[in-house]
Amino acid sequence: MIALREGALSFGLGAPVAPPELTDRLADTSDGDIVETCAPGRAIAGEIGARIAARGGAALIVDYGGWRSLGDTFQAVRGHAPTDPLEAPGEADLTAHVDFEALARAASPAAHAQLIPQGTLLRHLGIEARAEALARNLDGPARENHLAAFRRLTDRGEMGTLFKVLALHPPTTAPPPGTEP
Repeated sequence: MIALREGALSFGLGAPVAPPELTDRLADTSDGDIVETCAPGRAIAGEIGARIAARGGAALIVDYGGWRSLGDTFQAVRGHAPTDPLEAPGEADLTAHVDFEALARAASPAAHAQLIPQGTLLRHLGIEARAEALARNLDGPARENHLAAFRRLTDRGEMGTLFKVLALHPPTTAPPPGTEP
């Protein structure tokens, strides 16, 4: 919870609660563990999953996070640097890692592919050949910027592993191309 103490916003604790959406997490957590939830995200995933199961199609959910939320990933960024999330409300970007397992569960009855890193998906879809073809026509700073952007999207130390991809598809079809591990 957030409270006002001595004229400043501060974090605090409320009464203990047992949210029903965390019932399935009791076996892999202990007292004091932090598990982040996102009710709007689950609702949106549920709507997307129902539409895919009923009408076909597919969805790719791309963000940073992991298969199961455990720990505090809440953060604020202002001017490309971490900042106190309570320091200047409305002036910083607030974010937390995505719990892809919760989204996959909420998207049922649609099926989901195994969670994969963004770099893996892009490589399966041919980004290396495309980047090479584009680089042939570039030189100097333009070529360096192009190659830097390619690395940023695909490398392990960059967005290539930080960002993950969850593919949703009808239960009667194979996962979308490129989403295999």
